[in-house]
Amino acid sequence: MGLRDAVIDNVPKVALHGIRSLIVGNYKSGKTRLWKEVTELHYNNPDDYMLLSFEKGWETWSLKNVVPIHTKGSPADQWEYFRSVVVKDLVEEARTNKIVKLLGVDTADKAMSAAEEWVIRDFNKKNGSRYTSLKEISDKTTDNGYTLLTAEMNKQFDTLENSGYGTMSLAWSKERETTLRNGNKFTSIDMMMSATGKKVFESQASLICTLYNDTVILDKDGNELEENIKDKKGRDKASAFHETQVMMLFRPNEFVSIGGGRYVNLPSEPVPYSSKEFMRIYEEAVKGQMDAESKKNFVKIEEEQEAVQEQKAQEFAVQEEAKASADDLITAIQTEVDRFTQSEKTEKIVPKFKEILGVPNFRTISDTEKLQEALEFVKSI
Repeated sequence: MGLRDAVIDNVPKVALHGIRSLIVGNYKSGKTRLWKEVTELHYNNPDDYMLLSFEKGWETWSLKNVVPIHTKGSPADQWEYFRSVVVKDLVEEARTNKIVKLLGVDTADKAMSAAEEWVIRDFNKKNGSRYTSLKEISDKTTDNGYTLLTAEMNKQFDTLENSGYGTMSLAWSKERETTLRNGNKFTSIDMMMSATGKKVFESQASLICTLYNDTVILDKDGNELEENIKDKKGRDKASAFHETQVMMLFRPNEFVSIGGGRYVNLPSEPVPYSSKEFMRIYEEAVKGQMDAESKKNFVKIEEEQEAVQEQKAQEFAVQEEAKASADDLITAIQTEVDRFTQSEKTEKIVPKFKEILGVPNFRTISDTEKLQEALEFVKSI
């Protein structure tokens, strides 16, 4: 297959579940509500979307298809449930009978915390160590704990994407102080999570919407004030009246650092919080990057993309199933091999593994038949 065989024409994904999106906002800013209202507006069938909950902020809402991952034990147990049950079952559904289209992650911050605890526990289990943080792993071993976390999270979310699922992640924001090289400082709204989390969620999001409160100062008659009220001595005086409204921002500005995406046609000014406005802005952003012919066939393109995405998802899911079988066999072989001393491995196991697998390192093999043969051999001795 040559270069020209690999050249393709790309049309922007039309459906919301064709991309990864990110909703950022402070506590109680309306992230889960926006998920609820956008999905109910965009999809006719509630089975088309599913909320993966790593915290209980959704419990005051009437929601369809929630997976309460936060109830599955410790944070490490929660991530284990996510990776070994949720992701695995969704991949299987993609292969046999795909139901869900869009997955919500509520919140990305809690998901990252759970993944971090799992990575530390997994590292200790594999190495017989007792490290308590990613920093300790990085400082005291040849591995980088933060790289391990990024790789683990990317592996799971990439698997979901390749299986045909879109994701809308909900994340916390905070006011962050930044110091420039010249020493000047400024405060802005940014994601609360660390740079490691940003690599996973911010870097992969095609659309980022930030929610924040915009406060207008009023006089006693309800008129907006352009400047502070003055007392009798001419000093600034705080007004007793104000009005606060939640705004959506799709591009960074002088106060909000997080926002934007891979679309050119996004509003630069804040927009009042509204699920209808969110969907209008998304659709206009997609159309803004299409040629005239594609814009005319917007609905048809969505249907065609859906069919192609389903086909690719099924093919990937079949590959993942085979890979999972190989991983299970490798784990089983490792368990059996661990029964022997190093000298016993060298004398009894390595020669036979070379004969069966071609190499002594069974972890590099993906052929399930050969791995099964190696497993049966090591069990027999």
